[in-house]
Amino acid sequence: MDWNGKEATAAPSEDAASIVQVRRERIHTVLDILAQAALGNYNVRIGEVTGKVDTQVDDEFLEIEVAANMLLDELQLTRQQSEAQQLELVRQSERLRLQQEELVRALSTPIIVVAAGVLALPIIGTVEAERAHSMTEALLARVVAERATHVILDLTGAGELAPATARSLLRMTEAMRMLGTRPLLTGISPSIAQALVALDFDISQTVVLPQLADALAMVLAEKAGTRKNSSGQALNARPKKP
Repeated sequence: MDWNGKEATAAPSEDAASIVQVRRERIHTVLDILAQAALGNYNVRIGEVTGKVDTQVDDEFLEIEVAANMLLDELQLTRQQSEAQQLELVRQSERLRLQQEELVRALSTPIIVVAAGVLALPIIGTVEAERAHSMTEALLARVVAERATHVILDLTGAGELAPATARSLLRMTEAMRMLGTRPLLTGISPSIAQALVALDFDISQTVVLPQLADALAMVLAEKAGTRKNSSGQALNARPKKP
């Protein structure tokens, strides 16, 4: 009772007010961290903000704090797995791209062995600078590997030749001659002929025929004649019986 004889109203204790304040701060902390998680930040944990979560304190809010941290752990793990899967997909995509490019190069340079020592390369479509470069590398490698004596370049299916591409074609024939291989050109269209003439193409160094079949017949006839001459020389070289 107070001095006037009335009962005094019990004021809230400081401990109760402190508990309410702490719980309010804990609620705000959980809400803030969940808001950050909604923005994609899964790295913050409740214990890192409010101090270590006291698992010895058994109150109704502890389970929410622990569950929130577990949720963040799961979200972070899921994102790490997703990023790893995306990285693997990128690697697989790159491998497929390289395989496709290799396949395209192989299909765009269909080098055919038509006879022993005779190669044929049908050139189809537009030949840009990059394709011309890879075509030259592949063809020269096959010339060496097959020990080719003749190479037939068939331009029947080729499109328009830009000046740079025409120069690449001429360099290809020059490189073949340096390797001891005889180049033959077939199927030259009027537009390709004009492109080659504009570059002062020396036709005397290269056999030009209308069709692939003509070049093949010529090469086979030359080879047959060479074998016949070789056989005749071998017979003449034998010593005659007395």
